Amino acid sequence: MKSLSLTLSALPQIEKFVFTSQDREIVRMWFPHLPVSSFRRLINYRNRDRLAAASRHRFLRWTALKGFAVADDLVAIKNSLRLIWFLRHHQIDIVHLNNGFRPAEALLAARLTGIPCVVHLRDFQRERVGTSSTRAVAFVIAVSDAVAQSVRDLKTGSLKVTTIHDPVDIERVESATVARDRIRDQCGISRDEIAVGIFGRVIPWKGQHVFARAMITAMRANKLLRAVIVGDESDGHRSYFDGIKRSIREAGVESAFVLVGYRPDVEEYYAAMDIVVHASVTPEPFGMVVPEAMAARRPIIAADAGGPREVIEHGTDGLLFPPGNVEALTREILTLAADATLRARMGAAGAAKAAARFGIASTADRVAAVYAAVMNSNRP
Repeated sequence: MKSLSLTLSALPQIEKFVFTSQDREIVRMWFPHLPVSSFRRLINYRNRDRLAAASRHRFLRWTALKGFAVADDLVAIKNSLRLIWFLRHHQIDIVHLNNGFRPAEALLAARLTGIPCVVHLRDFQRERVGTSSTRAVAFVIAVSDAVAQSVRDLKTGSLKVTTIHDPVDIERVESATVARDRIRDQCGISRDEIAVGIFGRVIPWKGQHVFARAMITAMRANKLLRAVIVGDESDGHRSYFDGIKRSIREAGVESAFVLVGYRPDVEEYYAAMDIVVHASVTPEPFGMVVPEAMAARRPIIAADAGGPREVIEHGTDGLLFPPGNVEALTREILTLAADATLRARMGAAGAAKAAARFGIASTADRVAAVYAAVMNSNRP
């Protein structure tokens, strides 16, 4: 939502409506000036998993899931009819799906009303999309070339795919630099210590365990290193985070780790770091941490796969390491920690790249061009 809201904020000439299945208050936080309508499904991935785990009896579990699925289908039909009315009532010209080829209600409503869809793909497309789902899709916007290639690999026929990287609010990131000393004081990090941060949801594939192990080793070689984990155990991964905390405690370096949890003012924490790490163990579709850290003039060390590989030029504006390789990550951390001049040079190069490639205005112009192409092709 953040990326789309930044993009749409730079397109005042387009009248916008938000139709969402997410919590309205969260949506209004990102789209405070837009009309928001909502719908609900009975089953999402969270309550489906909870339902499956609630009963150990296979037949009862199967029966419950099937019953909910039928009820959910009926709700989906109701949602589709409501969305058809919404599209016609507001005379919508384009439906922009913000998270892939879903919800199914939107695809169905767009097809039945003849309104073209733009699909914003923010994750790898791992399953072939049926013709019935793509019939209304006029364009696919992929957040990276890697994501775009995942669509092409499925041989989805005539789908038009283009890559538009998500934007960074560079002005907000730059204005947060004044918070550096205040945040470091809050975290108990002195001026001469070297703060290394990892940002994002604390979930297994994001690789905080790799970061923690690398930092534990690096701290034994450089006593000035301090580790900062920004993020919380969202989506129920408490046991994963507990395991990381246990490894930190057993290594006897609790005082050198700062666990700050989720922070809405994340830009201020970028400013407080000396080095930022992106450690996903599986390919990241894009990885907003990378351009955000660049905009904050912080050298970035990232897993060499997916989106980060497209953004970072190794040795110039950041460093890349094999995903999951603790030893390689440790070496790169120690390399940057030992050389303030190198950190400053990479930070400056990254900031220049962020300004040139990830500004809100340039991203909005590219999205507007997609809209124009869709409208032109849809004219009789």
